[in-house]
Amino acid sequence: MAGASVKVAVRVRPFNARETSRQAKCVIQMQGNTTCITNPKLPKEATKHFTFDYSYWSHTSVSFFGGPSIWGGPGGYF
Repeated sequence: MAGASVKVAVRVRPFNARETSRQAKCVIQMQGNTTCITNPKLPKEATKHFTFDYSYWSHTSVSFFGGPSIWGGPGGYF
């Protein structure tokens, strides 16, 4: 597999019923292909930044499933 490369995609899913009932806080933010994670137990600690080939935000929007950028992603899947 000379010359092959790996594409990495990440997705932030909506909270499930348990997380919603416990009033969980989303600690993920996305800007373009950069995903930022904040530790809620150590808010003064620096936010960690990671860059991926594809970053999909679906935490607050169901439109995630119909977007053309999803189906045009790696292998045609999200």
